[in-house]
Amino acid sequence: MGEAKRRRAIDPRHGKPWRGLVVSPPIESSGNRLLMKSGALDPQELRSNLLFWDRLDFPEQNIIHIGLDNDAQFLEEAGVLQRSKVLFSGSGDMAEIYRNLHVEAFRRLDQEKPGRWSLATGERSISFGDHALQQGRGALVRLYGAIPVPDKDVPLADILEFRLRRSDELLALRTHLESVYQRVISAGDGELAWNTEVEALQRAIQDHIKTSRETSFRLRLADISASLNLLPIGASAITAYSTGLPMVPSLVAGAMLGISLDVGAALKRHRASPTPFQYVTSYHQEVF
Repeated sequence: MGEAKRRRAIDPRHGKPWRGLVVSPPIESSGNRLLMKSGALDPQELRSNLLFWDRLDFPEQNIIHIGLDNDAQFLEEAGVLQRSKVLFSGSGDMAEIYRNLHVEAFRRLDQEKPGRWSLATGERSISFGDHALQQGRGALVRLYGAIPVPDKDVPLADILEFRLRRSDELLALRTHLESVYQRVISAGDGELAWNTEVEALQRAIQDHIKTSRETSFRLRLADISASLNLLPIGASAITAYSTGLPMVPSLVAGAMLGISLDVGAALKRHRASPTPFQYVTSYHQEVF
């Protein structure tokens, strides 16, 4: 058996378009203030990210040394997590330097593999001010209560096994998400094309909910916000159909899932792309 066939037999995703996410421990960066809430990747964020992204990059820089805990070491040994090195020489404000280095790691990865990488931000990752963003020039796509993700205590090996066993459903969900993002970039296609893609996405989410409920591990619902850069006319076109879609019942008792589209921020010095440059994920309290 050839090497490519052997890899496909082990990992159904091998040879298919992969997606990566640049991750960080929960660090709050505002102005010249840098608050490290933890020296490790957040366990809930890590498990959610592991479910949907093929590769994770935890940038390593020379301003603040952050090592790998047991979870991160396990994923590094499994070939899922890597560490880009971004170095700084000189002086300046610590918080601003750290923010810039983290964004620079994303820019380099995106330049090497355009459209493959996104940046995780938010309460459980890095958060920063608007210095790198340009308001009103992007799109913000929000999914509410839509996607079940593994709880923070689920063994990482179990999630990797689920990724392999349910690769088709997870890839279908990602494909339909990316189709929605493509419609955002092509805002001139109008409401019919947008609604068609969203309906397909909702079906993929329902399929994912069904397969998730077959697992033995605990789950919680996640809200996901994705930010995209637009073409110059994109932001004005979005307002024509940014009223949001009606919430629809999910297969989780008492839960509703929905999607909305609004004008948002764009990343400075970044091209228009159907791949979001930024993801923010928040998690519901209830575990099922």
